[in-house]
Amino acid sequence: MEIKLEAFNRREVLEYLLWRGGEIEPEIDALVDDCMAETLRVSRPRYTYRVLPVDRTAQTPSLAFAGEDVQTLLTDCERVILFAATLGAELEMAIRRAQARDLTRALVLDCCGSAAIEAVCDAAERQIMEQLPDETVWLTDRFSPGYGDLPIDQQPELLALTDASRQIGLTATDTNILVPRKSVTALIGIAGRPQSKRFRGCAYCSMFENCSYRKAGKTCGRT
Repeated sequence: MEIKLEAFNRREVLEYLLWRGGEIEPEIDALVDDCMAETLRVSRPRYTYRVLPVDRTAQTPSLAFAGEDVQTLLTDCERVILFAATLGAELEMAIRRAQARDLTRALVLDCCGSAAIEAVCDAAERQIMEQLPDETVWLTDRFSPGYGDLPIDQQPELLALTDASRQIGLTATDTNILVPRKSVTALIGIAGRPQSKRFRGCAYCSMFENCSYRKAGKTCGRT
């Protein structure tokens, strides 16, 4: 499904650039605005999803129950959304072109992509909620392969179950890196009441040890 992205969070872009709240040089300020505009212009946001029942009697490992964290996340859920979204290959190509001539611009574009895909995911979740049968439901947080103890090597299974390659052109490398890079796959639980378990914060992230953002004394804003 296509989704129209009209804006995304400028502050998130600055935080991905490790901005610490001080004054921004005019030329950097202008570059951020220009890169945000380019990101909106070249991105082709799309998403796909599939709703499945949570089978608590399964005798074989399933994607929904890989690792203890997902089991806890889905404690109050009878259904789970398998979700995939991407900004498309066009932004990836724009970043690569910038890398050949202007590394600073390439970095800013990369950070814009990170903020933009989060905005796409948030908008997609709202659309999914509208497409669910008329009922009162609550969604859990998105929980992606590589987050907590959900193995990143289950990325291909999630892509296959959502038919992401055919639906939105999203694949993964042999090392389970998404292609295009500015993409997200995730599990989202559907609960009949406000969720009692949430996983937030750096400790659950697969990037915990190497994240330069955390080392600068900041978080990605999702704690």
